[in-house]
Amino acid sequence: MYWFLLFLGVVAVWLLVLALLAKKLWGQGKALARELVAAQSKLGEAQSQAGSGRSGRTARSPA
Repeated sequence: MYWFLLFLGVVAVWLLVLALLAKKLWGQGKALARELVAAQSKLGEAQSQAGSGRSGRTARSPA
């Protein structure tokens, strides 16, 4: 009986450690996704500004 309770205690501690690790990784993943979305929107904005400034100069007038 003593060994069974010890085994249950060890399993409970491991489950707690895994849950805390998963929570930490989930938070890091959410922060990384948020940062990626912000970087993509910045890149899209920069590309649209560069494209609008460049389109007038590259357009050729008919001869």
